Amino acid sequence: MAVGFLVSVKRSQSGGHFIIHLLLTLMTVVFSWMLVHTVYGLRYAHAFYGDSDEPGMNRHAGGLIFPGDRPPDYFDFAYFSFVIGMTCQVSDVQITSRRMRHITLFHSVLSFGFNTMILALLINTVSGLL
Repeated sequence: MAVGFLVSVKRSQSGGHFIIHLLLTLMTVVFSWMLVHTVYGLRYAHAFYGDSDEPGMNRHAGGLIFPGDRPPDYFDFAYFSFVIGMTCQVSDVQITSRRMRHITLFHSVLSFGFNTMILALLINTVSGLL
């Protein structure tokens, strides 16, 4: 949507206004990318600390094993989420539950689609305008 706005503004604006709109469009795409992974980080924390639906599990669902001895905090979930967002894979965090694998799979597919289609469209449009 931001790229379409940039194309329509290009025809009606000149000089400095176009540069401002170009920078705002780029910031919109970057912040939307960050928002997706921030929301997924919160989703992972909610799924991790939420009640378990599986019989025989502890009160907390868990589903992820983080390196180290300390319990995970929001930065750990943000790390996990942004690694998936950048690489479409997990690094040193192990996924141990079926529910968490489902969430991670959907997040990976969404990240792949965003990284390839949206950013490629943005780069192509911006290079065509310059």
